[in-house]
Amino acid sequence: MMRLLLHGPAKQVSRKKLIDLKGKFDPNNIVVFEEGADLRIIKESLSAQSLFEQEQLIILENPTDLNFDSLTLNDSLTLALWFDHEIDPKKFSGFEISFFPESKELSVFPFLDLLANKDRRAYLEMDKLRKNSFDIHYLLIMVFYLLRSLAVTPNKAPDFVRKKLERQRANFPLEKVTELYKEIIEIDFKIKSGLLEKEHAEFLLVSSLLRA
Repeated sequence: MMRLLLHGPAKQVSRKKLIDLKGKFDPNNIVVFEEGADLRIIKESLSAQSLFEQEQLIILENPTDLNFDSLTLNDSLTLALWFDHEIDPKKFSGFEISFFPESKELSVFPFLDLLANKDRRAYLEMDKLRKNSFDIHYLLIMVFYLLRSLAVTPNKAPDFVRKKLERQRANFPLEKVTELYKEIIEIDFKIKSGLLEKEHAEFLLVSSLLRA
């Protein structure tokens, strides 16, 4: 059984990580227990799901204490614990841990600006993000957001953002934005398919925009 722990105050980012995880499973084989769910029902569901040979995904949101070591679960089950705050990961031995600090939602924008300005310092910024455990899937989502903004200015964008996008748009004609969107989708697909290592994907992500 695969055990995943997602925690931290950057809820929007961790939610997107969950959506990405769900996309790998048949929707009929996904069970989500929201905060406050009865622990007895959760245990019964985990035991029942473990009887099936199909790949199953169980998501528990902000669960209270639950002794997972006492549960006998088969290899077809993926268990994901999601917390909207930071917790002590030492209490969850055997889990693959992803931490989403609040700063993650704030500091990616300088990287996007460097990409939009075709500034080669974007490679250095990417290295900084990697060292701070930024998730490549989150960065891809934010680059998609950048490309959409370059194509169409968001309705609620403040004046300084509109002016900045106007300047950056000179580097990316609409046909280039379309091409880049396709390239980033391909990078995303190759990562999820195991055809591309994350570090190579990070290099391609930056180089694609700088050479456009």
